[in-house]
Amino acid sequence: MDFKKLLKYVFVAGLMGAIIAAPATEAIAAVSAEEKTDEERAEEARQKKVQAEVENMIKEATAPVNKTVAGVKSAVDGYYFAKKVQGVALTPSVPGTGSFVKVADTDATKSTAAVAVASNVASSFSGTVGPCINVYYGKMTGGKFTSSTEGTAGTISIGIPASFQTAGMDYSIVAVYAGGAYKIFNNISTNASVVTANVDQATSSNVMYAVVKSPAGTAPVPVADEASDNTANNKTDRTANNASDKDKKKSDSASASASTGASDEISEKASDSASTDSSSDTVSKTSNKTSNKTSDTASDSASTGASDKTSNKTSEKASDSASTESSR
Repeated sequence: MDFKKLLKYVFVAGLMGAIIAAPATEAIAAVSAEEKTDEERAEEARQKKVQAEVENMIKEATAPVNKTVAGVKSAVDGYYFAKKVQGVALTPSVPGTGSFVKVADTDATKSTAAVAVASNVASSFSGTVGPCINVYYGKMTGGKFTSSTEGTAGTISIGIPASFQTAGMDYSIVAVYAGGAYKIFNNISTNASVVTANVDQATSSNVMYAVVKSPAGTAPVPVADEASDNTANNKTDRTANNASDKDKKKSDSASASASTGASDEISEKASDSASTDSSSDTVSKTSNKTSNKTSDTASDSASTGASDKTSNKTSEKASDSASTESSR
């Protein structure tokens, strides 16, 4: 057999093998497919659909347009799902923390309590609550998200939607933390379509930020902390409680100066009076006895005043604690 005939036989054998093998492979696949039930095929289709949706969501959430505000891109990695604002950009005050965030739109239906807090705060300075976003702070390690407040301090910029932009209005951000604590941050942006604020370290890993607009000149200047939970002191409530305690003391003193609620000032006057009486009546033995009794009474009164002072301090602390609990 010459070389040409040999090649012909090899070629024909190859074709036959291909023809024979193909039906066999298709038959095996057909049998495998027939082994699946309708429920299994439906579940497989559902999982593929869900996987496709997740991939599309992640692609959309990581798109630059969602994490860019007025040309400034967010410095924090994450999933930016918010669509009711014109982008969200975060810049941590301490870079390199490896922070990861999940940003999403929210409203009174999804975050009823938080939006209610923001609305109450805004109404205190004639403000109106606009778009709100939830920001979940944390870290992403090995594909697993872990909540964390590290890296929450810094700058947040939110693009104001055109429907909420009004010329001549002041804009601010009200941050609402877990438990109902809140803080007000003034706008530092000169761009009319952007509200930017320097935010403090968050007291919780989940923070709702509400964009608020109010008449010019009405936005309050942020003070220490407007938080209402036990992570920070509510100075307004404490001042009110202290004033109330002082008024009660004055009332008690006026109605019964000799009672156990007598103030330290009355005790001091009693001591001075006793000392004067003792000096002026040293000639008479009877007067001395009277003076001694007066001194004893003054000493007792001073002791009672000191006790009342301690009691009042304890009462103030209890009042502060009750205020804190009430605020919760």
